Amino acid sequence: MTRIQRKILTMSLMIILIMGAFWTAISYINQKSIYEYNNILERYLLLNHVSTTSGTALAKLSAYISTPSPENQTSYETYRDQLNASKKKLDQLKNQANAIALTDYIYMLDSQVEAMDLTVMMHKLDKRQNSSDAYDEALQISKFIDETTLLLFKKELTNQKQFYESMIEVTNHLRSLGLWILGIVLIISIAFSYWFSKGITRSIYLLTQGAKEVAAGNFDHPIKVSSNDEISFLAKTFDRMRENIKELVAEIKEKAKLEKEIKEYQLLLKESELKRLHNQINPHFLFNTLNTLSKKAYLEDAFETSDLISTVANLLRYNLRSVDENVTIRDELDLVKEYLTILKARFSSRISYRFEIEEACLETQVPAFFLQPIVENAFKYGVEPFEEGGSIVVRVFSQDNEIHVSVQDEGCGMADEVKEQVLSDLKADSIKSKSTGIGLRNVVQRLRLFTNKHDVMEIRAAGNKGTVVSIKFPAIERSEDHEAAHYRR
Repeated sequence: MTRIQRKILTMSLMIILIMGAFWTAISYINQKSIYEYNNILERYLLLNHVSTTSGTALAKLSAYISTPSPENQTSYETYRDQLNASKKKLDQLKNQANAIALTDYIYMLDSQVEAMDLTVMMHKLDKRQNSSDAYDEALQISKFIDETTLLLFKKELTNQKQFYESMIEVTNHLRSLGLWILGIVLIISIAFSYWFSKGITRSIYLLTQGAKEVAAGNFDHPIKVSSNDEISFLAKTFDRMRENIKELVAEIKEKAKLEKEIKEYQLLLKESELKRLHNQINPHFLFNTLNTLSKKAYLEDAFETSDLISTVANLLRYNLRSVDENVTIRDELDLVKEYLTILKARFSSRISYRFEIEEACLETQVPAFFLQPIVENAFKYGVEPFEEGGSIVVRVFSQDNEIHVSVQDEGCGMADEVKEQVLSDLKADSIKSKSTGIGLRNVVQRLRLFTNKHDVMEIRAAGNKGTVVSIKFPAIERSEDHEAAHYRR
């Protein structure tokens, strides 16, 4: 069975349900009327039964007094008990209209029962006169009960007159309701036919428009058909095909972008290598010469000069590495220490630095020459411009399954436009490192290619003074556990 067939069957079922609801309403009203009629009849019968039982109880009492036999006593007590039982039933008939009269009526029954009981008691005590007086009182109360019964009949008839009128009004309303329901069913049938035909034609129209958009190369407009039939299924299938084509096109563009970035990175590496080669004259010769000078200074007891020349030689030897080579954080920190040692020799007390390192993070693989340009930038803008100098703090720690490397200075902070230039995707490269030829912008590009993430560097203010440059690397699992140890320098 197709969904279109289901819609037609649903319409038929709706009409049947409406007619069934109308028939149910009529049946309910009829049952309610019958119930009310039965209730009224029971009220009349109960009042008549109470009045009759009152008179019969007095007759049985008279027979018992005249002939006090066990049979007459049992007969009298039976009707007396019926009279007492009727009081509970009468109490259930109370409503706002007859509450006072019915309460007095019940009190009369109580008074008659008490008078009859007094008659029996005086008779047993052989007090004839008192027994006769009590019987006369019970007889008088019984007459009052008969009169009150007639009064309650009249009130019931008066109260039920409104009910009869309401029932006649309900019957007239049912006749009008039947005509209205017939008209509503007709209108619903016409509306459903219109809605059904419009739903099919509109669904086909939307599907056609979607096909035109896809044919024109526009994959951003979804095809939405709100109907729940075979046409909707066809539209959803076509929309999934549109999404697949869109994802395929996006994937092709992403691959093209990635290939472009790889080419740019290769050009960047070549440019960096050329700059390094251009700025260096036979670095191996210089390295060997520095080693010779270091040994000569050591032999001449110039130990500080020897250490400084050895530091420069180590820095030069590290620079002989290939730019695209991966190293450990330990290697990068050794390079930074050599660099800061040279700066310390140049600027003495104007510069101070401190390392806060977790030993367990030192074997993490990182791209070469990523940390020294950041430290050099911190010195250039956070220490060198100030006469009193400043300090640099290098931190390496693990957090949230990531290795964090940060460099903090006490300078005047980095301007927003410089941050945007360093972290943007533009090719402009205005912030350059003087020693390595690899500026912060190049560091960001190489880190993105290394981590395959765009958000690799964070530059923020360090409280009221200075700048913090932070880099995050994914943590690696290691076979041996290292205890975290911090050391400061």
